Amino acid sequence: MGAIGKPFSVLIPDGESEFALFVAHCLAHFPQVRLHVLAGERWAPVRFSRYCRSYTFRQYGAGDESRLEAVEQIVKKHKIDVLLPTETEWISFVVAHRETLASFVAVAPVPDPATFQVANNKWLLAQFLMERGIPCPPTILVTCDEAFDQRLQEVEFPALLKPAVAWGGEGIERFESLPELRQYLERRDPEKVRGRFIVQSFLSGFVVGVNVLASHGKTLATTMQRGIIPNTQKYAAAGAIQFVKDGRFATAAQRLVSALAWSGFANVDTLYDDQDHQLKILEINARFWGSLRGSLIAGVSFPYLACLAALDVSFPMPDYELVRYVHPKTAVRQGVSRLLDKDRDRKFAFRETGLQFLLADPLAEGMRAFRQQFLEEPRATL
Repeated sequence: MGAIGKPFSVLIPDGESEFALFVAHCLAHFPQVRLHVLAGERWAPVRFSRYCRSYTFRQYGAGDESRLEAVEQIVKKHKIDVLLPTETEWISFVVAHRETLASFVAVAPVPDPATFQVANNKWLLAQFLMERGIPCPPTILVTCDEAFDQRLQEVEFPALLKPAVAWGGEGIERFESLPELRQYLERRDPEKVRGRFIVQSFLSGFVVGVNVLASHGKTLATTMQRGIIPNTQKYAAAGAIQFVKDGRFATAAQRLVSALAWSGFANVDTLYDDQDHQLKILEINARFWGSLRGSLIAGVSFPYLACLAALDVSFPMPDYELVRYVHPKTAVRQGVSRLLDKDRDRKFAFRETGLQFLLADPLAEGMRAFRQQFLEEPRATL
């Protein structure tokens, strides 16, 4: 994908985000982009990136005023053209203060507050889908009352208990039967689960992730991917993916994007149900995603295109290649397995792996690997 337009500066306001470094690498593909970072952590990995022109550490007060002030100061100091949040917390901030922010900097596309709330709450999303006749798995809200107990009897098992607000497979538990789920819930404090979890039937089939950048319900760019190596973390995103093209999944995702009148970037998980052969929306991740650099290798830099959209620079719908992408940790594990004469039939070229980003930006990637291994807290469970 070629460069478009004049040089411009971008500010990532959430440098502490796990996606900030991925976004930096996607923008680095375009030499006319100058990247600056604001962060609430002193030593985030992106600080050590060779592509980061400036890094500002700032601790914030209780209100949003200090964040607005920090953004405005950096925008003026470095003559920032585009504000590009990467993770849910800062996207939420930008959604809430878009009008104020847009008075002094171009803002990457984001949804309106009500739409963003629906996208980030699995129960609200399930209700939205059911009301509009968009297929999704049978879903009920945990209310810990008689009505909930009656609705549970209609749920097909196995079923998943999911936090209504969580990401990356965090906090999900699987239950093979109704008695097993009931026993589990009886041991929990009702105040900690009521209204905070959903029960959703586990459907057999396969999932295609549809990545989109959209403006007011119109898709500007998209890629589709299917997992080919599972993650070692249960229910987390795949460790390796194959990019695909399938009009059925594109249509299903576009139906959701249109219904939401979505603006911004997102990853839509769409399931092909083996039982009724329908496509069903599982969830929408209203932020950047872990395989973002895979889309870059396939030929689509979502962060760069989001910046162009912020600047009102038009561009054609990009095409993409049907390549594979292997996350760095998975690539290392696969390499070790081959050395030990295990899984020798599965081979990946270096250009298909995230190891190329490690070699291109070793200090930042080294810090990211160190933090993952030694500093990150384990996933929360109920």
